[in-house]
Amino acid sequence: MTAVAHLLSGLTIGGKERAALRLARRGLREGQDHALVLFDQPFRGPETDFDPGEVPTHFLPRGGGLDLRFAWRLARLLRRMGAGAIHAHNDTALFYAALASRLLLRRPPRVVATFHTWPSHPTSHARRLNRLASRVAEVAAVSDELSERLRVAGWLGPCSTIWNGVDQGEFFPAPAPPSWRREMGIGDDAILVGHVARLDPIKRHADLLEAAATLARTAPRVVFLLVGQGPLAEQVRRDAAGLGNIRFLSQAADMAALMRGLDLITLCSAHEAAPLVLLEGMACGVPVVATHVGGIPHMVGTGGDAAGLLVPPFDPSSLAAAIGRLAAHAEERAHFSAAAARRAAAFSFEAEWSAYDRLYRGEA
Repeated sequence: MTAVAHLLSGLTIGGKERAALRLARRGLREGQDHALVLFDQPFRGPETDFDPGEVPTHFLPRGGGLDLRFAWRLARLLRRMGAGAIHAHNDTALFYAALASRLLLRRPPRVVATFHTWPSHPTSHARRLNRLASRVAEVAAVSDELSERLRVAGWLGPCSTIWNGVDQGEFFPAPAPPSWRREMGIGDDAILVGHVARLDPIKRHADLLEAAATLARTAPRVVFLLVGQGPLAEQVRRDAAGLGNIRFLSQAADMAALMRGLDLITLCSAHEAAPLVLLEGMACGVPVVATHVGGIPHMVGTGGDAAGLLVPPFDPSSLAAAIGRLAAHAEERAHFSAAAARRAAAFSFEAEWSAYDRLYRGEA
C-alpha cells in the first residue's frame, strides 16, 4: 500500500489546494495512506480554508529564506509517516520535497511534483534550485502551455502534462434546485453569469466590473455572481457598490448545484493554467466566456465544437460584447451548452487520478 504525503503551503481556498485535497481524498477511498503537510499556514477554519475533513493534516512551519532545518524536519516527518511518495504542489514545495528525500538515504520516497500555476517566487536563484530539484522528481504541469513555458524558461528539465479532470459523477447537466436563485435574490428571467475565482489581481476583477457596468446599461437582464475570497475582497466589493447587477458569495457548499444554476460561466484572468471551475461548469452544460490565455483555449476548443467564446485579456469591452451576445441569443447558448458537456468529457478526474497513482507507485 502506497503512503503519500502532499506538500503544499496551506489550504487557502484556491485551485492548487483543491487539487491536492481531491487527490488525497481519492487515495484514502482507494485504501491508501494519504496526508497533507502544510508549511506556511495551518488550517485556519472553513471560513477561509478548505476543510481537510478526514484527510490527516500536519503543519510543519517553515522559516524565511532558505530554511535547511525545515528540510531536515520534513525528512524526519516523512520517515515517521512511512511515506513512499511525496507529492509537491508548485515550486517551493518541489525544492523542499526533493531535498528532504535526498536526506533519507535509506529508501527515499519518490518525489512527484505538480505545477498548477507559474512559480510563486520567480527569481533566477529559485529557478536554478527548482531545475536541480526536478532532476530527482517526476514533474507534471496541468497544461501543455504551462509545461512548455516552464521548460523554455529553465525552471525544469523534462515535464509532462497531467490535465485537471472533472468528476463526472458529480458534475453533469441537470436542472438547478428550484430555490437556488430565490435564496440569492436573483429573478428567474435573469441571465446569470458566474465568476468563480480567488479575489486576486491575476483574476482581473476590475475588467469584470467594467464589463458589468457596460452590460448594466445595454443588457439589464444580465446578473453577475462573483464567488470567492482573497486579498482583493474588500476592494472589489467597494468597486462594485454602485452596480445593481453584481452579487457576491464567499464560497459554494455545493459547487455542482451552483454551476447548474448558471446561464454562463466566465473567467477574465490575465493568465490561467487549466482552471478546474471552467471544466466543472462545462461538464454541467454551462457555456463559457473566457480570456484566450494559458490552457483555456485547449479546454474550450475552437470552431463548431467550441464550448463558448474566447476574448483577449485586459479587454473589458470585448468581454462585455461576448457576454452580451450570448445573453441575447438563447439558441447560441444552447449550442455551446451541448458542446461544453461534450468537451468536458475528455477531461476526467479518473484519468487524472490514474496518472498520479502510477507516479506514486513508481510505474511511470
